[in-house]
Amino acid sequence: MKNRYIISFTLILFIGALAITGCNKDDEIGPTVTIASLSPDPVFQGDPVTISGDNLNTVQHVFFNQQEADFTLNGSSLEVTTPLNADVGPNVVTLAMKNNYRVTGSITVELIPTPVIQSFDAWVPIGEELLITGTSLDNNTVVTIDGTEASIKSNTGTEMVVTVPAGIPDDRPLEVEITTSYGSTTTPTPFFARENLLYNGQLELGSGDEFDGWEKLNGGDGMTEVTGEDAFGGGRSMRVVGAASNPWNTQLASTPVQLDYQAEYTIIFYAKAEAEGAVMRVSQSQYDGNGADYFYGPDTELATEWKGYSFTLTVGKDLPEHRTVFDMGATNVPFLIDHMALVPGRVDLSGVTGEAPEQLTNGGFEDGLASWELLNGTIELTTEDVHCGAQAIKITPGGGNPWDQQMAADAIPLIFENQYEIRLWAKGAGPGAVMRVSCSRYNGGNGDDYFYGDDINITEEWAEYKWVFTVGKDIPDGHHLVLDMGAGSQAFYVDDVSLREYREPENILPDGGFENGIYPSGSPDGVASWQLLNGSIEITTNANEVFSGNQAIKITPGGGNPWDQQLAADVVPLVYEGRYGIKLMAKAETAGAVMRVSCSRYNGGNGDDYFYGDDITITEEWAEYSWEFTVGKDIPDGHHLVLDMGAGSEVFFVDDVVLYEIPEFMCP
Repeated sequence: MKNRYIISFTLILFIGALAITGCNKDDEIGPTVTIASLSPDPVFQGDPVTISGDNLNTVQHVFFNQQEADFTLNGSSLEVTTPLNADVGPNVVTLAMKNNYRVTGSITVELIPTPVIQSFDAWVPIGEELLITGTSLDNNTVVTIDGTEASIKSNTGTEMVVTVPAGIPDDRPLEVEITTSYGSTTTPTPFFARENLLYNGQLELGSGDEFDGWEKLNGGDGMTEVTGEDAFGGGRSMRVVGAASNPWNTQLASTPVQLDYQAEYTIIFYAKAEAEGAVMRVSQSQYDGNGADYFYGPDTELATEWKGYSFTLTVGKDLPEHRTVFDMGATNVPFLIDHMALVPGRVDLSGVTGEAPEQLTNGGFEDGLASWELLNGTIELTTEDVHCGAQAIKITPGGGNPWDQQMAADAIPLIFENQYEIRLWAKGAGPGAVMRVSCSRYNGGNGDDYFYGDDINITEEWAEYKWVFTVGKDIPDGHHLVLDMGAGSQAFYVDDVSLREYREPENILPDGGFENGIYPSGSPDGVASWQLLNGSIEITTNANEVFSGNQAIKITPGGGNPWDQQLAADVVPLVYEGRYGIKLMAKAETAGAVMRVSCSRYNGGNGDDYFYGDDITITEEWAEYSWEFTVGKDIPDGHHLVLDMGAGSEVFFVDDVVLYEIPEFMCP
C-alpha cells in the first residue's frame, strides 16, 4: 500500500513535467538582452538617447521610470527619445520584451533647456544693439522682432546681443521672440524700436522704495516698490497711493534731459489701477510755474488691467534741460506704474496695444476748433454734453444738404491706396439726428472727393460710429477729413473724432477661412474647428466661390428656419460683459440670400443664447458684413459663434469669418 502511493505521486510529477515542457516551447524568454551603454548621460527632456547592447531587436517597449518613450531600431542599437515629461534626476531605463522579460539601466535626465528671458532693453532704435539676458539662450537660436529675424552679434547662453532689424514699425509695442532647439519664449513686456531718453524707465535699478534716476518731488511716502507677479512682466514696478488733493501733491520727476526746441516727443507709460477711479496726468516742464511748464497732458483715468498710455507734445520752451513729470495726487486710488519713456517723434498707443498712430491733432476739440476749418454753416463748442474731456461740438442742422453744416480737419498726408478708419462718438439731442463723413478736397466732386461715407442715424445715447475707406487719390498736399452734418433737423453732439490707418483685428477663431474643413455634429476630427449642427453645408474649392485661400463654404438653404442650416465654431473663451465684433465675407448666387450670426450654446434660448444678430441680405458680389455684441453670459466652458444660414432659398457662399475683441474705449 505504501509503495502504491509512491508510484502514483511519481506518475503525477511526470505528467506535470510533460505539461510544463509543452507550455515553454511557445513562450521561451528568448535571446539574452543586455545594455552596454546609454549615451549621452545626462540627457535633456525630449533629447535622443542611443542605447547599445545585445539583442535589442527583441525590445517591445522602453520606459524612463514610469514614462514610456518612443524608439526606433537603428542597426544593433536603439534610438530613444527621452519623454518630455520624464522625471528630472536619476531615471531607471527599462527595456520590456515578451513574457515579462525586463532589463534595466540608469540615466540622469535634466530639465529641458527652454529659453528664459530675465531682462532686456525695452527701448532700442532700428539698427542699434539690443541686450537680452536669461538662461538657455544658445541652442540653435533664432531671434525675431515683430516676426522679422534679427541678426545675433554675440550669445553666451546667458547674455545675448542682437541688432534691431530694419523694416519693423517703430510707432507701436512689439514682441521679441527667442526660439531654440528646445522651445521658444517671448518678452514679458513690450519692446519699442525707439530710443528712450529717460534713465531707468523700466524701474529695474534701485533698491527698496528708491528708483535710480527718479526724484520724488511730493508725496514720496506714497510711492513704493512692487516686485514679483504683481509687477509689470514680473519685474519691478512702482505702486502709487496719491494724496487725493492736487495732482502735484504726489509727483515724480525724471532726470533732466536735453530736447530740441519745437520738436515732437511722446511720453509713454504703462499702468494698472487696483480699483476704478485712479486718475493721473503727465507734464513736461521745470515745474517752476513761470512759463517753463509748457505741456500738461489731460487727466487720465487708468484701467484696472495693465495698459499703455501715450501723450505727444511739442517742445514749447527753449530750455537747457527738460524733465518729464508724473502728477499722481488727484486721487488716493492705488495704481501701479512702469515702463516709462520719452521718445522722439510720435507714438500713439491710445490705450490699445498695436493700434495705428492717430492722424488728427485735436479730435476731442479740447483746443476748440484748432486744426479744424469751418466750411459752411455754424458749429458751436459746448461743455454741456461731452463724451470725454471738457468740450465737444454741437450741431443744429436746418434740414438741408449734408454740406450745409460742414467742417474739415487740416490737411493730413495719407498713403495712396491704403485703408484708413474714421471713428467718432455722437449723441442726438432727440430722435432723427443724421450725419456722414467724407475724405476729399471739398471741390465739387472732380475726382479728389474720393470717399463719402454712408449716412448714420445717431442715437440719443453716446455711441461710437466707424467707417473704413481706401485712399482713392494721390494728393501730395494732403487729404481732408470732412464732417458733413447739415442733413436732418435734430441737434446732436460730436466728440473724440479719430483717423488712423486701418489694421485688421486679431481673429480669435483658429480657422475663419474653413481651410481645415468642417466636421459632422458630435464627431470632431482633430483638424477642423467648425461643427455642423443642422442641415448640410458643403466645402467648395471653386475659385469663383472662394474669397481667399483655397476653401469656403457653400450653403443651399431650403427656405425654412435660420437654424435649419447651422454651423458652429469650436468653443472659445470670451470675457463676460466684454465687447466683440464679428465680420465675414459673403456672396450670393442670386439676389435675396439671407443669413445671421449668433453667440450661444444653441440650447433653446435658456439664457446662454445671449446674442442674435440682425439678418443680412447678401449681394451677388463679395462684400463684408459685420455685427457687434456684448457678452451676456458668463460661461466657464466657453462660447460658440454660430452661423444661422437656413432662411431664404438662394444659394450663397461664406469665407473669412473673424471674431475679434473690441477694446474698451479710454478717454485720451
